[in-house]
Amino acid sequence: MAGNGRSSAEEAVDFTRDIRPILSDKCFHCHGPDEAERKADLRLDTREGLFESGTLAPGDPDASELVARIFTDDPDDQMPPPDSKLALSSGEREMLRRWIAEGADYEGHWAFEPIPSTEENRPERSDHPGRRNAIDDFVHARLADENLAPSPEADRRTLIRRVTLDLTGLPPTAEEVEAFVADSAPDAYEKVVDRLLRSRHYGERMALPWLDAARYADSNGFQQDGDRHQYIWRDWVVRSMNENLPFDQFTTWQLAGDQLGNPTEDQLIATGFNRNHMLNGEGGAIAEEQRNNYVFDRVDTTATTWLGLTLACAQCHDHKYDPLTAVDYYRFFAYFNNLPETGRVDKRLGRIQVAEPTMNLASPDQKTREQELNREINARAKLLKEAAAAIDKAVRAWWDAGGIDPKSLPEKARPLVGRAFEAIVPAEQRLLTDHFVKVQKEKPEWAKAQREKEKLESQRDALRREIPVIMVMREKDGERRPTHVLQRGDYLSPGDPVTPGTPAAFTEESADYPATRLGLARWLLAPENPLTARVIVNRYWQTFFGIGLVKTAEDFGVQGEAPSHPALLDWLAATFRESGWDRKALHRLIVTSGTYRQDSRVSPALVERDPENRLLARGARFRLPSMLIRDQALALSGLLNEEIGGRPVYPYQPPGLWEEFSYEKFGYTPDHGEKLYRRSLYIFWRRTLGPTTLFDTANRQTCTVKPIRTNTPLHALTTLNDPVYVEAARVWAETILRDGGDDPRARVAWAYRQATGHEASEAQANLLAGTYRKARDHFGSYPEEARALLAVGEKPADPDLDPAEVASYAQVAQLILNLDEVLVRE
Repeated sequence: MAGNGRSSAEEAVDFTRDIRPILSDKCFHCHGPDEAERKADLRLDTREGLFESGTLAPGDPDASELVARIFTDDPDDQMPPPDSKLALSSGEREMLRRWIAEGADYEGHWAFEPIPSTEENRPERSDHPGRRNAIDDFVHARLADENLAPSPEADRRTLIRRVTLDLTGLPPTAEEVEAFVADSAPDAYEKVVDRLLRSRHYGERMALPWLDAARYADSNGFQQDGDRHQYIWRDWVVRSMNENLPFDQFTTWQLAGDQLGNPTEDQLIATGFNRNHMLNGEGGAIAEEQRNNYVFDRVDTTATTWLGLTLACAQCHDHKYDPLTAVDYYRFFAYFNNLPETGRVDKRLGRIQVAEPTMNLASPDQKTREQELNREINARAKLLKEAAAAIDKAVRAWWDAGGIDPKSLPEKARPLVGRAFEAIVPAEQRLLTDHFVKVQKEKPEWAKAQREKEKLESQRDALRREIPVIMVMREKDGERRPTHVLQRGDYLSPGDPVTPGTPAAFTEESADYPATRLGLARWLLAPENPLTARVIVNRYWQTFFGIGLVKTAEDFGVQGEAPSHPALLDWLAATFRESGWDRKALHRLIVTSGTYRQDSRVSPALVERDPENRLLARGARFRLPSMLIRDQALALSGLLNEEIGGRPVYPYQPPGLWEEFSYEKFGYTPDHGEKLYRRSLYIFWRRTLGPTTLFDTANRQTCTVKPIRTNTPLHALTTLNDPVYVEAARVWAETILRDGGDDPRARVAWAYRQATGHEASEAQANLLAGTYRKARDHFGSYPEEARALLAVGEKPADPDLDPAEVASYAQVAQLILNLDEVLVRE
C-alpha cells in the first residue's frame, strides 16, 4: 500500500495494515490454518487463537507471552525459531508490542468480511470541483488524509483517446476527436462514453482479460498440440459483453449452463469455459492421471477467477495462510469431477483433436450435406458387402476345385495347397482372397463402387473438418463419480470420500445449495459471499487504471496486498451487485468519474511519494497491451479488418517455427487478403508457441488475471521490424502523401495528429520533417531499397506514387507508431 506521509508514531496501529502482514509472513506457517504443520496447537490466524490461548494480554505487553517470545535471545524460546529461516525486524517486533499496548484491536481479514450495502457505506460528498460521482468522494477523502489534491481533468484530446482505447481497444478517428473538442454540451463526454459502450468493438476489448483468465487457446498444448474449435466460445464471450449479459448470468452459464432447464445453444457453448484447459493426446500419457489434471485445472481456474483465492495451495495439504483445508479443496473438486471424460483425445478430425463431451455446431446446410453423403456411402458399402460375399464364395469354389499350381501363388500361400479351406485360419484365407482378387478380372461395378465410396468418404471427412465441434460441460443423469481427498494430491492415493461443497469458512451453516455446479454458481453469486463481487470489480478497475485497488488481483487471501481504498472497493462491489450485476453500468461509472478523467502528468515529488499511483492523485498512464498496439497500427494505416468473430486467423510469422518445434509434423501457412488484418483477438493461439507478433501476454496455459508489463529492447524490435508494423507504416505513408497536405511539414504534422489526437509542437514537427528529409535523400540514392521496403507485406503498393516518397514517409510513420505518446495510453 502507498505510504501516507505520516510517521507510524503519529497514528494508532492498524491490525489489517500493520499486524496481519507480520503474522502472516512470519507466524502462520507454523501457527496458521494447516493443522498438520501447526506447532504447539497454537493458531495466530484467528481471533480465538490469538485471544483464548493466553498468548496475549491486551493493554499489557509485558504480561504477553508473544512479546516475551519475540524479544528473547534464548534460541530455545525465541519466535520465530532460528532454524525456521524467518526473523522479525526490530521494527516489526516493536510494532507488535505497540499493538498489544494499544489494546490489541483485532479485525477479520478484510476480504473475508461481509460486503456492506451502499446505504451502509455511503461516503461524505466531496466539495472538490473535479467531483463527478461517488467514486471521487472516496478518492478525495483519502487524498485529503494524505495532504494531497486531485489533478485537474485531462484535456479533451487526451481524454477521448484514453476512453476510446479503454472501451474499444482502438484509437479514435481524427473526426471523432475534433467532434468531441468542438462539442460544448455539458454532457459531451458522457455522450462519447455511451457511444463507445454501444460499439461492437466494446465486447472485443472487454473479452481480452477474460480470455486470459479462462486460459483460452486454439490448440491443446503438449507435443502433439492438436487444434480445437473453442473459438465458438470466444465469440460467445464477445457477444455476451456487447449484449451486456448480466454478470450473474455470465457466471452461471459458464459454470453450469448445461444444468439449466432446457439449456439454449448459447448456454451450452458458455460451458466451454471449463473445457479450455490443456489436453494431452500423447500416446504415453496415463489417461486417469490426465483426467485428474483437468479437474485440478478447473478448480484452480474457478477459484482464481471468481474468488481470488489460491485454492491450489490446498491440493496437497491444508492452506498455510488462508482458511482453506484439503477437504475444502476436494469438495470443490467434486463439482467438476463428474464429466464422462476419459482423459484421452476422443475425436481426431485432421488437426482437430478434442475430448468428450462435445457439441456439434453444424449449420443446417452442413447437416443436410452430411446426411446425403452418409446415404450414398451406405449404399456403396452395401453393394461392396454383397460383392465381398460373392468373392468369398468364388474363392472357396476356386480353392475346392483343386488343381492349383503352387508356383502361381505368393510364396506365403504355397504351403496351403492341398489343405481344405475350412482348415485354413482366417488370416491365411484373406491371403488367398487377396491373391484371387488380384489375378481375377475385377468386376467393373465392384471397382467403381469402391472408388466412389472412397471419394465420398473423403468428401465427408473434409466436411466434418469444417464443422465446429466445441468441448463443453455435460453430465450423465443420475451418475456421479466418487471423489476422495487425494493424499499429497496423488490420484493413486485416494483418502476419505467427499461430496461436492463450498469452503466451510465462507459458507453459512444454514446454506443449502444443490451439490451441483449450478449450486456452486449460486453460492458464488450469493449476497453472503464476500469475495466474488470484490474480485470482479477489482479486475475491472485494473483494466482502466492499470493496477487494481487490490494490487494482487490473483490473491485476496492474507498473503495478498490490502486494498488501497477498501471502502471504495466495497462500495463498487455492492453497487455492482445491487445494479443486477450490470457490467456496462459499472464501466460507465468508472470512466465518467473525475478520478478516471484526471491528467496523467505528474511532478517528480508525487512520483517519489506515490510511484505506482496507488493514491490516485493523477490519471493512470501505462503502455498499451501488445494486442492493442498491433490493432492501433492496423487502424491508423487503414488496413484493419473490422469483422467480428469467426475462425482464428494466421497473420505473418517467421517461417519454420512451427515445423521446428513439431519435428516437421505440421507447419504454418499464413493467411492472405483481409484475414491478415484482423484484430489480434482473432490470431490463432498455439499453446506451445504463442503469436510471435505479440509480447507480454498470458501464456494461455493456466489462468492469468493480472497483466504482464515489462520493458525490453525486444519490444522495439517487434514494433519496428515485424512485417505487420512495416506494412502498416508503408500503407499509411500512402495516405499521408495523398491526404496530409502539400508539403512535408504539413504531412508529418497531419500524421502526428492522426495518431495522437494532438497538434505536433514546433520541436516535434521539426524532428519529423527532418526524419523525412534524411530518408528522402537516402531512398533517392538507393531506389532499390525503397522498392524493397514497399514490397513488405501483401498489400500492393500504389503504382501512381513515387516509391522513394512513399518509403520516406513510411520511415516517418514507423517513427510515429513507436512514439511514447502512441504506445502509451495516457
